[in-house]
Amino acid sequence: MSKIRNYFTRKVGSKILTKWVNEDYSLSNRKEMEEKRIKENRHHEVYYFHQLKDPYSFLASQVLSELNDIYDINLNIVLVGEPTVLHEPEMFYQYCLEDAISVAKSYGCSDIPKKLPSNASINLGEKVLLNTSKISPTELTTINNMVWNNRVDELMELSKNFDDVGNRIIQNNIKRQEMGHYQGGVFHYEGENYWGLDRLFYLEERLDHLGLKKLRKNISKGINLVERPAPFENINKLILEFYPSLNSPYTYISFERVKKIQNDYPVSVVTKPVLPMLMREMKIPSYKAKYILTDAAREARRLDIKIGPVLSPLGKPAERAYSLFPWINDQGKGLDYMHQLMKDSFANGIDIGKKSYLKKLVNLLDLNWAEAIKNLDSKGWKKCLEENRLNMYEGNSWGVPSFKLMNSDNSNIQTFWGQDRIWQIEKSISDRINNDPVEYPSDIFTGS
Repeated sequence: MSKIRNYFTRKVGSKILTKWVNEDYSLSNRKEMEEKRIKENRHHEVYYFHQLKDPYSFLASQVLSELNDIYDINLNIVLVGEPTVLHEPEMFYQYCLEDAISVAKSYGCSDIPKKLPSNASINLGEKVLLNTSKISPTELTTINNMVWNNRVDELMELSKNFDDVGNRIIQNNIKRQEMGHYQGGVFHYEGENYWGLDRLFYLEERLDHLGLKKLRKNISKGINLVERPAPFENINKLILEFYPSLNSPYTYISFERVKKIQNDYPVSVVTKPVLPMLMREMKIPSYKAKYILTDAAREARRLDIKIGPVLSPLGKPAERAYSLFPWINDQGKGLDYMHQLMKDSFANGIDIGKKSYLKKLVNLLDLNWAEAIKNLDSKGWKKCLEENRLNMYEGNSWGVPSFKLMNSDNSNIQTFWGQDRIWQIEKSISDRINNDPVEYPSDIFTGS
């Protein structure tokens, strides 16, 4: 009975997930929200959720004045607290700080301090801002900079006559959750969220489509594509460790670019899968799951990657697929195997846990099914994936897709988290090639 129940649960879930990634669903929602806004006689309200401790909020807040000047909108700045869903908080803040520091200049932002603000500064900054009737971009920038530079005495002086903030941060956190998000540095417009400067392009595109642009300019310029150095001379092959998970839509839309890096550069990709967060007993609320999937779908369409129909491989299907990975990886096909599994889960709606499916996939990879089946439903893969997780955590990265770039002797390790940073991986590779030429191996273009 439980197998039948699980089957129907997955089928119903598949219909919901497939609806979420459908572009028509997204466009229909936008249309309905605009009709509702017009009916309620509301102006175009853009909400921005700012967290004083959040490095990405530090960057995003620098464009608020410009956003207000360029578009005919009402900008509502809402101060929020810690993310409502936060796994591995110590790793989270350490990685996010390092990442924000490394990308600030690429986004045209001023440098971010190299240390997180103190709790005392944050509490005082919240007190000042929450006693402001309507926070302006200029006021936010001023207080934000004071907080990040730990100017406690000045903040105490500013806040000495203000009331305690009570539960206003909690109320703002609830508002953020009701609007479908959980982080700081998030923009929201009529039912759709845009996390940080990485997603500002989509918000600007939508506002422009509505005819709200007052000035002929855009804030988001995107990342300049890295020019590939050519020819490769006197270069040792670099190593890129790739940490995918079978239930991650962001991982799915990363594969083609990872393979392109391997084809275009002297880089050997080492595939190190980890268990999905939900199979690691990390809880993810439905509103976070929906944002992740709809955002990944938005990115997939931009990258011209097919997404949907979707059938989640969580549970037994993922376990069966993982059980074959160590053997298939030993045959040199680990990256292709994981890519096809995810393509069939996120673009073809196929149950990857069926033995008949796995047999076809093994044959497609030109491998021997009679040998592969000896490993089906074995248990050795669990140790392999747990070792991968621990290795991934060493770089203060807890989620997927994660990456580690290093030299051929495993030195000079750089960690990157998320498909949003694949451009940065490519830039780092280019920098190493241009600045640190060493011996050129004969198999540089083989991808082995």
